Amino acid sequence: MKKLNNKGMTAVEILVCFVLVVIISVSMYTTVSSYQNKQQIEAFKEKIFTYKNLLTKEINDDLIKDGLVTAKITNYLVDPDSGDADAIIEMNMRNGDKKCLKITSKKAYDYFYDPSEMVSTDEGDKPMGEILPVSEDKDDEFLISYGFCGNETEYPIPDLGSSKNPNGKKIYDLRINNVEVEVEKSLLSVYVGFYHPDLGTRYGIDIVCPVNF
Repeated sequence: MKKLNNKGMTAVEILVCFVLVVIISVSMYTTVSSYQNKQQIEAFKEKIFTYKNLLTKEINDDLIKDGLVTAKITNYLVDPDSGDADAIIEMNMRNGDKKCLKITSKKAYDYFYDPSEMVSTDEGDKPMGEILPVSEDKDDEFLISYGFCGNETEYPIPDLGSSKNPNGKKIYDLRINNVEVEVEKSLLSVYVGFYHPDLGTRYGIDIVCPVNF
């Protein structure tokens, strides 16, 4: 008669099983997390593409259909340091309508200068940079507006998440990175570039329309 082995699992065997379970669990978590991250990035891309295509088509189709006769840049301010921009383009149509395209890009300050941090200069010790009063620090503001001047329709850029700066102001993940506006005798050209930490600066809006064509 065979003798039964009732010793059970040893401590080493239990430890090996535990290690295997941990390895499998970590591997599965990494795979699922990576898949979810890819899904999220694809969803971000789709939202940007939808926004870009709808806005570009609406403005371009409207300008071409009504016939853009003249285009004039009445305001175009770009801060080379922060990238903040404020642009207004007034356009006269062949049917007598007057339409405006407005682009606003105002970023919340990402950091503050500590007044205790000083730097030595020929004129004595000075703060390392400008000290920004709390009242000057606001949430990010990114907006494109288009329509009859004074009654434009607002097109806020997609909200793809946000965070807070040290003063509690909102910083959006998707931001207007740069604005380029140009009006030549026969062509209106507008470019609005986006930035997102996961997507870089690959995406933007191009509006190109012949003038008085």
